[in-house]
Order: sequence, then structure tokens, then C-alpha cells
Amino acid sequence: MDTIESTHQFLAHASRSFFTEARGRWVFRGHADATWQLIPSVGRENHTSKSREKYEQSLFNIFCREAQGYHNDFPADIWERLSLAQHHGLPTRLLDWTHNPLVALFFAVISNQENDAELVALHAPTKISVNVMQKSPFTVAEPVKFYPNIVTSRIRAQEGLFVITPDPEKNLSDVLRTDWEIKKFMIPANFKEQIRYELFRMGVHASALFPDIDGLAVRLKWQHSVTPSCKINGVRLD
Repeated sequence: MDTIESTHQFLAHASRSFFTEARGRWVFRGHADATWQLIPSVGRENHTSKSREKYEQSLFNIFCREAQGYHNDFPADIWERLSLAQHHGLPTRLLDWTHNPLVALFFAVISNQENDAELVALHAPTKISVNVMQKSPFTVAEPVKFYPNIVTSRIRAQEGLFVITPDPEKNLSDVLRTDWEIKKFMIPANFKEQIRYELFRMGVHASALFPDIDGLAVRLKWQHSVTPSCKINGVRLD
């Protein structure tokens, strides 16, 4: 597994390995803890239902019934409803990915400062077919990537898309399609702060990726507590 110690180093690798193909063939995901697996949230969360399937269906059914009271234009399409649920934090079988490797790098270094992080690159050249989209997302036979029709400011800013898996309790690495490929990069914990500052100077930060007041507050809090003591190559950045 390759190691990322700076944005410059990673971008040089990306230029050689990822940017030589059409946009979207490689997508990216950042894990703030390198021990995390590619298992969607509904497959990780504890629950009191009789089975994982009942837990997932109960969550989604209640969400669809009650969310209409909070959403003026609640979608009729089940794929869009699942995307909306994921966006608002409901555990689902969706995994978030991004077209932008620097966005994934940001999510890898933003938290868990004491732990090594991981950046995952997924080569997924195949697009979801119309026939699959006409069926339920709960009956897919193999992993597929798809782009939500609901465009929120955060999904747009983060250049986001989703991968859905047939079994949300299994690691995507273990059920990968034969025409897909995964590459992983380790980010040592002691380089997280430096990389986050480099990303900030490149315009990749909380208020850019979360374009609302919450994102602004997160960025300002971090900027005024971390930047003055951060060093790159022994040079203070304040």
C-alpha cells in the first residue's frame, strides 16, 4: 500500500494513475481511520430489529412516510428517496464517493487525528443501466454506482455519487465486480494536520465542501486553532 505524506506527492501519483482516464472511471473515498471498512452505514449500525433486513426496511419506510412533512418536493422515485435519506444521515446501503480525490483526502484527514487514515480509489468504469434503475435498489445483484438526481449544495460541492451494494453487511472489497478495482493509500497520523493545511490553501476546506453556515463555522474554528502552530518543512505558516 502506498503512503500519502503531502498533497503534492498524492497529486503526482493521481496524474499518472487516475487522470489518464475519463472523469468518473476512478472515484474516491476518504476514511479518517484506516481500520474502517467499505461497509455502508446500515450494515454497521447496532439495531434492535429481528434482522438487518427488517432494520433497513423499517428505517426507510418510516423515513419515506414522515419525511414528506418536512420536504416540499419529496421525490416519488425510490432511488431518489434513498439518496435523500443518505444525505440527511439515515443509515442506508449507500456508500458515498467523490470524483475529486482531494475531497476524499480532506475527509481522510479532517478527524481522528491520532489514527492513521486511508484514501480509497475505486476503478468503476461501468455505469448503472436503465434496467437496474427501473428496479428496487434493495434488489441489486452486484455493486453499482449511480448519480442522484437530487442535487443538493453539498453533493454538488463535494462532486458526490453513490455506490450501492447487494449485501450491506459485507465489505465492498469482498464483493467487488470483476471489472472493478480498488487501490488504497495510507496516510500516517502525523501528516494529517499538514495535509489539511495544504488542502485549505488549495480551497478544499469545510466551508467549500459544506456550503452553509455550519461549514463556515467549522472552517473558522479549525482555522483559528490549528493554522498558527502548523508547520510544513519546518516553516511556520502563521
